[in-house]
Amino acid sequence: MIGIIGGYGEVGHHACLTLQQYGMGPLKIGGRNPEKGKARQSDVLPDAIWEQVDVEDDESLSGFIAGCDLVLNCAAPSHRYSRRIARICLQHHVNMVDAGIDNDYHSNPLETGDNIIVYAAGATPGFSGLFPLWFGQQFDKVHSLLSYYGTSGQLSKAGAEDYLEGSLHSGNVPRAAWRNGIVPNVLSRKSGIELPFFPGEVTLFPLFDDETHLVAQRLGLENGTWYAAVEGEKSIAALDSASFEYKANPQAMIEKLCFAVEMDTLGRSPYFILMVQLTGEAEGQEKTQTAVFEVGEIIPFCGKMAAIITKAALDGKVKPGLHHTVSLEDISYVMDHLEKTDSTHSIQVIDHSIEELSVEEEGTL
Repeated sequence: MIGIIGGYGEVGHHACLTLQQYGMGPLKIGGRNPEKGKARQSDVLPDAIWEQVDVEDDESLSGFIAGCDLVLNCAAPSHRYSRRIARICLQHHVNMVDAGIDNDYHSNPLETGDNIIVYAAGATPGFSGLFPLWFGQQFDKVHSLLSYYGTSGQLSKAGAEDYLEGSLHSGNVPRAAWRNGIVPNVLSRKSGIELPFFPGEVTLFPLFDDETHLVAQRLGLENGTWYAAVEGEKSIAALDSASFEYKANPQAMIEKLCFAVEMDTLGRSPYFILMVQLTGEAEGQEKTQTAVFEVGEIIPFCGKMAAIITKAALDGKVKPGLHHTVSLEDISYVMDHLEKTDSTHSIQVIDHSIEELSVEEEGTL
């Protein structure tokens, strides 16, 4: 039995559809109003079991989790619920995959015993860390990494809260990069930047967190630089005020960011883009390549990723313990299963640096 908490939210719904596509189940889908979920989704999930669960109530969670082989948590905001649900799963000796993240797992881990807890099993964090690791398998040795990621589309209040909690977390290292170790305050924000594959000008915000740290260590990098590419004046202005306003009035800041994103994305096609440049050695030669991942809507993709990591855990691809998704050993398993979904993504590997691609685009224009 696979229990899906938050299974008729958008991420959870797409996770359920993907698990069904893989022939996995039975699926027990939980939320505050199971009749509403059943009425909306039973036609595409005809064999699912619908059950009430309240993520704010430990007794309700315990009743839902008991009897499951694995629980997939898609409830948001995840920073509120991830650890709570994980703790109750462990009490019942039930494995768990979490599409979201508790930002303190790295500094304050859970003791899992013989059980499995995998977190950050979504698009970002999650796939945003697996993708450069998969790309790095095409090298004998990777020396340096340059990465940009950006997303455009509607933002839910729960998603905005998780984003703000993650980006403003006290454990983040400001403007950091990897230079044979974490070095703070070496990067700066860049405005008015045009990047290949991105549809418009973006502002680049330095990014360094637990996921990028794990990627740097697994690839054995000498140099690693990560940026989040943000499009839209209103979104950028909202983020500029976030560090002060979120502490003073969290709900007002969440609503401000959601409104800014809505205004900036009005009439535009959604996207999620990851662009990673690696420099290293392959077959005795130094080479630089760029890998680009593109998909239209991030939320369905996040659900598909959560389902794939769930299948990996059930297929014995994850050892007991508390794991960030980037810690998974069999990255090819994830990428192979992604190709078997109905995801409308594309992956390109190009024998040029990002700078060379930028020059080529300018020449084309």
